[in-house]
Amino acid sequence: MKKYKNKLKYRSWHRGTKEADLFLGKFFDMHVSKMTEEDLVLYEKFLNLLDDNDLLYAVKGEKDWDPVFPSKIVSLIEEFIKSENIR
Repeated sequence: MKKYKNKLKYRSWHRGTKEADLFLGKFFDMHVSKMTEEDLVLYEKFLNLLDDNDLLYAVKGEKDWDPVFPSKIVSLIEEFIKSENIR
């Protein structure tokens, strides 16, 4: 499990755009200890589907989250946005 978490951490911190790196990296670091194995699989699915530009628009509230994203992960991200006062 540690190897899998390390893989997801790397993918969160190395997205391609610095803004996405910072956002997803901080999100992952804050939530990884509370995530179940199922949550981690959903998060990986989220990462696989995610486009960095769409992420930034959704985080800023300029675009809705794509319904193909796992709703549990989107909910966690929305909570993170509120807790970090990003919008």
